[in-house]
This record gives sequence, C-alpha cells and structure tokens, in this order.
Amino acid sequence: MRRVAAQYVLRPSFVATFLLAASMSTTQAQSPGYFVPAPGKDNVQSKPKYECDTPDAPVITLDTQSKYKQDDTQRAMIDEDAEESYSEAVEPLRAYGRNLVKVANAYVRSNPKNPAAAACALTWLDAWASVNAMTDMRSKQAQFNLSRALSGFALAYMQIRNAPGLANDQKMRVESWLKTLGQQLVGPMDKNKGTSGRNNHRYWAGLGAAAAGVASNDKQLTRWGFDSARIGLAQITPDGTLPLEMKRGKRARDYHIFAADPLVATAELARSQGIDLYAEHGGALQRLVDRVLTSLDDPAFFEKATGTKQEAYPGDGGVPSSRIAWLEIHQSHRPSPEAEAVLTRKRPTSSSEIGGNTTLLFHGAE
Repeated sequence: MRRVAAQYVLRPSFVATFLLAASMSTTQAQSPGYFVPAPGKDNVQSKPKYECDTPDAPVITLDTQSKYKQDDTQRAMIDEDAEESYSEAVEPLRAYGRNLVKVANAYVRSNPKNPAAAACALTWLDAWASVNAMTDMRSKQAQFNLSRALSGFALAYMQIRNAPGLANDQKMRVESWLKTLGQQLVGPMDKNKGTSGRNNHRYWAGLGAAAAGVASNDKQLTRWGFDSARIGLAQITPDGTLPLEMKRGKRARDYHIFAADPLVATAELARSQGIDLYAEHGGALQRLVDRVLTSLDDPAFFEKATGTKQEAYPGDGGVPSSRIAWLEIHQSHRPSPEAEAVLTRKRPTSSSEIGGNTTLLFHGAE
C-alpha cells in the first residue's frame, strides 16, 4: 500500500499553545504537589541540619466576630473597629500557619531532602496537637477560622509525613488531632441551614475536613469534605458564577476568587483519591475558574451583574498573588495560556491556608 504524505498548516496560535502545554507538562512532572514521596536513600542529606524556631504559642480558645457591619445584609461594608478587634484576635493563628508552611515548604524545596526540616514541621504540629489547640471554638466566626486554619495544618503535614526518621508517636498525635479538628467542623456545618451552610464557608469547611481526612486516613471525613465541595460545584451557573457569592455586592468578584480557593484545592485532594471533581456538573469548576480569570484585570462583568463598582485591592489595585495561589494548582491539571500569563506575573504564589508556596508545590520551580 502506497503511503501518502499528509500536509498540515499549523496556525501560530496553535503552535504557541502546544509549546506552552508541552513546557508545562515537563515542569509538572517535577512537581511534588501535596503528597511528597519518601526520598530514596541517595537523595537524603548525610548530615541534615535545620534551625528550628520555637513553635508559636498554641491557640486553644477562639471567639471571633465578623469584621463586617452587622446591619449590612451583603456583608460587604467593613466595620473598622470590628476589623481591628478581629485582626488582633486571629493574628496568632495566622502567624502560626504562615510559619508552619514555611518549614514544610523548606523540606519540599531541599535537594537532597533535609529530614531536619521535616522534623521541625512535625515538632511545630505536635506542639499544638499535644495541648488540643483549636478545640474550643466559641462563635460561628471562630468555626470559619478553624476551617481555613485546619486546611493549612493538614496540607503542611502531608508535605512532610513521608520524610525519613520522623517520630511515630508525634505523627500519631498529629493525625489524631487533625481528625478531631475535622470532626469539629462537620456537626455545626450540617446544622447550618443558613446561607453560610452553602456558600464559601461550607467549601472551606469541606477543604479542612477533606485535608484532615486524607491526612488521618479517615474516609468518612474525607467523603464529607468532597461532598461539601459538590455543594458549591452544583451551584455554579453556565456563566461561571456562584449565586450566593454574587450577593456580596461590591465584593462579588473577590468572593468568587475566594470561593475558588477551597474548591480547587479540594479537587486536588479528590484527584489523589481517584475522584475527578474537575469533571463533575459538566466541568463546573472550569467555568468558575474561567470567569475569575476574565475578571482579574477587568471586573466589568461583576460590575454589570451586581450594578456595583467592585472593590479594588490595596496597593496598585491588582489581585494579590496570595489570592490566586490556587490557580497554580488548577494550572497543573487544566493548563491554559490565559492562566499561565497571569501566573507568570504573580509567581511565586503562596497562601498558608492551602499549603504555602503553590508555585513550589505545583509548578516545580519558583
């Protein structure tokens, strides 16, 4: 049989997209993600050292109140006095989260691997686990704070748990603590029949529970976390919006960005368990990400939809890299030239609530 040579004309845009995808695939192959594997014996430092600071004082009790004006039904207007009190109350928790993920990321970054950094991160986690930190949440807002904090704790632990030489008793205490915190989220949220039982608060609780469930091998907790994400995915409209976040008025764009955060991170955890949340509800998550991407530099869609000028971010008005750290995760599995263009300007992206430096974890280079 005579073979006929086929000729194709490749458009420049197609070639650019193909080359971009190829280069990203190469990078992704080197990216550990959250589940950093145990290193081979030839990839461990012979004399590991790490200057491990004393862990921040544990936060056991938290009683925070919303920073928004109570008579504002959109929860868009900030009460300055309430914001000051809120920031003061949560800063110790935030500081611990920031410092913890820095240590965990230091282990991921090390090459050869530095078990001393992993042991330091475990020591930090155990310092809070040993005294049952974050187990006395005295307000709904404190429960919301727990959701986001727990996400960061568990995702940091996943990065270091396979490091060689870690103390098993510490690992067992930490995993038991993470499971306990995850279970603390389930009851109150299942009883929450209000808006916050279906909006970004639920998705963050879902991520916290899913991360704690995966970290502690609790399948029921993990499943609840995934189902919480599904509550959000089911609401995403054909135009990529979340109706409950659209109600935030001048902060609608920001709350779509904020809601995408736990949904994407949960999809990453689900993928590790053989579940494709990216594909569910007709690829709803992609629609949300696309809507967010088009609004980062131009909030016109949200301004027209809400009839309200969208709140600009501090500084130059651009979206901070910490707000779109989740985009690095999405890009590692659903790459697009548009997202890559945004990330190129923002890298390294980092958020303590989703494991720290996502450029390191999912792009493979900072």
